[in-house]
Amino acid sequence: MALDANTAPPLVVVLDDGSPRCAEAVRWATAHAALLGAPLEKHRPTHDEVHDLMLTSTRAEVLVVGHRGVDGTPLALNRLVVPLARHAACDVVVIRGTPEALDGRHHRVTALVTGGALDDLALTRAADLAGRRGADLRVLHAVPPLPVRADRPDVPVRHADRVLRGVRHTSVLARMHPHEAVTRYADTDLLVLADRGPTARAALYHARCPVLVAHRVPAEARHTTRPGTADPRSTPGDRRAGSLGGQ
Repeated sequence: MALDANTAPPLVVVLDDGSPRCAEAVRWATAHAALLGAPLEKHRPTHDEVHDLMLTSTRAEVLVVGHRGVDGTPLALNRLVVPLARHAACDVVVIRGTPEALDGRHHRVTALVTGGALDDLALTRAADLAGRRGADLRVLHAVPPLPVRADRPDVPVRHADRVLRGVRHTSVLARMHPHEAVTRYADTDLLVLADRGPTARAALYHARCPVLVAHRVPAEARHTTRPGTADPRSTPGDRRAGSLGGQ
């Protein structure tokens, strides 16, 4: 992204309590900060972590937290995850998944769309990050199969194809529930969405890769390039100058 002389670079913040369970989040955040050309700040635990992280999110581009709850069970979520995913002022990345996904070995970013008003935000963020990573971009929409439907389940995918015109991608309409889709289409390094409802919860609990919940932030005023106007295979410097993250 292009920055004027009076604008601070984007900041990546990671919650780090010094424990081994935070090590994956710190490692992922370090790599992501390097990808963005951004400084990394480690946030230490405080007495009121939700409140303090909400404040921190107002000056950050990305906030990274681990998914694991204190009891260490596979489906337990850190108590911070849901409040931050819903209400933070910047993008939130929840670190979970397989070693292959955490290391970026699938070379794919997936945008999970729902047909909601925030789909464009998820699509532009996913396209930008796929371009920065030199990864394939996939659009995924999950809809439960029904014997009779009054809606048109292909509409979100068709809309995504229009938004991403000129950006290389594949689109998948999965006839299954969202929690089934995020586990079936697990060959991805990052799952990007902007939903705040059941689809987001399905991703946060069941994804096998890091989950990025996109938020609109003031810094996006600097992201002026629309999807389709930048080559996602361009150099990292070119991609920062013509980010696909604008709204």
